[in-house]
Amino acid sequence: MKLKKLRALPTSFEFALLYRLAIAYFFFGLTRLLFYLFNYEHFADMTVAQVLRAWGGGLRFDTAAVLYLNLLFIILSILPFRFRKHKYYQRALNLSFYIPNTLGIMAGLADCVYFPNTLRRTTSSVFREFANEQSSFFFHLLLEYWYIVLLAILSVLLLVFLYRRVRPVRFIGEQQRYYLYYPLQLVIAFLFVIYAAWGLRGGSFAKNWRPLGMSYANVSVDKIEHRSLVLNTPYCIIRTIGKQELPEKHFFATDQELLQYFNPVHNLAADSTAYFGKLRGRNVVVIIIESFARQYIGCLNKDLPNYKGYTPCFDSLAAQGYCFKQAFANGRKSIDAMPSVLASIPPLHGHFVTSHYSGNRINGLASCLREMGYSSAFFHGAPNGSMGFDAFVKQAGYEHYFGKTEYNNDADYDGVWGIWDEPFLQRMLHELSQMQQPFLGTVFTLSSHDPFQVPKEYEGVFPDEGEPLVHCIGYTDHALGKFFQEAARQPWFKNTLFLITADHANGALRPEYRTSVLGFATPMLLYAPNSDLRGFNDSTTVQQADVLPTLLSLLGYPQSIVAFGNNMFSTQSPHFAVCDFDGTYQLIEEGFVLQHDGEHPTALFNYVKDNELSHNLLDSLPNRASRMTHRLEALLQTYNARMRANNLLVEGEK
Repeated sequence: MKLKKLRALPTSFEFALLYRLAIAYFFFGLTRLLFYLFNYEHFADMTVAQVLRAWGGGLRFDTAAVLYLNLLFIILSILPFRFRKHKYYQRALNLSFYIPNTLGIMAGLADCVYFPNTLRRTTSSVFREFANEQSSFFFHLLLEYWYIVLLAILSVLLLVFLYRRVRPVRFIGEQQRYYLYYPLQLVIAFLFVIYAAWGLRGGSFAKNWRPLGMSYANVSVDKIEHRSLVLNTPYCIIRTIGKQELPEKHFFATDQELLQYFNPVHNLAADSTAYFGKLRGRNVVVIIIESFARQYIGCLNKDLPNYKGYTPCFDSLAAQGYCFKQAFANGRKSIDAMPSVLASIPPLHGHFVTSHYSGNRINGLASCLREMGYSSAFFHGAPNGSMGFDAFVKQAGYEHYFGKTEYNNDADYDGVWGIWDEPFLQRMLHELSQMQQPFLGTVFTLSSHDPFQVPKEYEGVFPDEGEPLVHCIGYTDHALGKFFQEAARQPWFKNTLFLITADHANGALRPEYRTSVLGFATPMLLYAPNSDLRGFNDSTTVQQADVLPTLLSLLGYPQSIVAFGNNMFSTQSPHFAVCDFDGTYQLIEEGFVLQHDGEHPTALFNYVKDNELSHNLLDSLPNRASRMTHRLEALLQTYNARMRANNLLVEGEK
């Protein structure tokens, strides 16, 4: 017995258009559901009512995304001409629906697994960020996330199946004379135009209603950490295409007023600190560890009950150096760490490396130390060109770049990102020993990264706690220990200043770290063998952008610099951290965090006592809120103005 072929429903072209747009809505809802399920741990604290509210707010962004992706399809569908019935016209119409909606489905599904790395919806910057990756890298991602690929294939097949369940055969008013048919079709077309204008504006024609922007997602959630459940990825990608120009800020009318709250020009020699020039002439080694979040580090979490640390080697080093507990990354991606750490340029408006301002002249750590007679080299085990690191470190003044190409031994290749951390760090030691002293050596590790693998000989050696990143942290910490074990035997070791930090935080092992504040928490350790630079500071807030002025101060750099951070040991400068959490600026200072939408402050929390950020103190602590608001606004105004004017160097110094 043969099964009957499922026939398409004959209908009007106008109904077919509505039905097919409804299909697009369905798939945006489906990808949001999958996004929620894949990343449930990040939204587990939401009540049912809060989830439904976010879902309702998401319909506004779904409407905008459906309109953006299907604009050509809608236009081709509502043209009032009868030739729309022609088979070739219909084929073009079908493609105008299949192609953009397939891309939209793929983008939404990809964010199901990419979101934990950034805690924000993907934007158009992803194309620039991975522009230099090799094809083998993307092939590996397809294999690693085969289930997402399978979901995408099944979704597209379902899309085509549902699309073909209707068969448009007639127009509304087709039997009428032309003087009735065309006006009727124009009215229908006008209604769709009104719908498009309404949808793209966010569901309102009110005069005071600004066109829909990503920040509007905030109104549908109680915490900004949840706004990604409201947004959808195609919308975020489309809305950020070409968004590179920094706007002028006018929070302060005069520079004199602005400088009361933030001054980016630092005269390090005039800073009140007992450490200026204390380590003059020492070699410098900066170690930036991939995803080395504070939540994994034992010595930084002794106050947490039932805590188990995963970094015994780092903990041992911290006991011999100067460690800051309240340390924060300025960004959520590796590409943001480089300018922050090596040039004191936090990502306050997208990635500096891929931005319109990436060609600006900067104070690079290597270029400043070159003036003091330092040689320099940057080490990264990934294929040369990855993340654009090689281009940036050259801009920052590094003389040599040592990557996978220079390592020249694929036996130690992890098959995805580059050379395993342990052998690469050992090779770095060899290269440092060949450099002229004093030298600056900087390494960016990579093994503690998705797909979270370790060399076969270490499989099962380190704990994983059900989170794959944890055993990678254990492996990288082990590699760090082997590095220092061998470094201690080098003749230059006792005359070297080491700084260890992370590129960004990652993972969700501890619920305490699933917030917009501690989601940026990273270690900051300075270690100078044979010196009195020792201590454990659990109160001073520091950030990646503080590295440049701090190291230059310790080494006695004689010139003034432009930096958006401060010397960590200064008794005159304010100590804070600044970051952009999915469009909301955050200023972290003295146990508090101020959140700001770019125009006005929106919230103030005591994140130390109120880890869940439940009690907004904006109105109850007006003095602190005002002071922190002024500081953040001064920073934003200065940052934008200097970026736009390519004014990141002290006049006359360079």
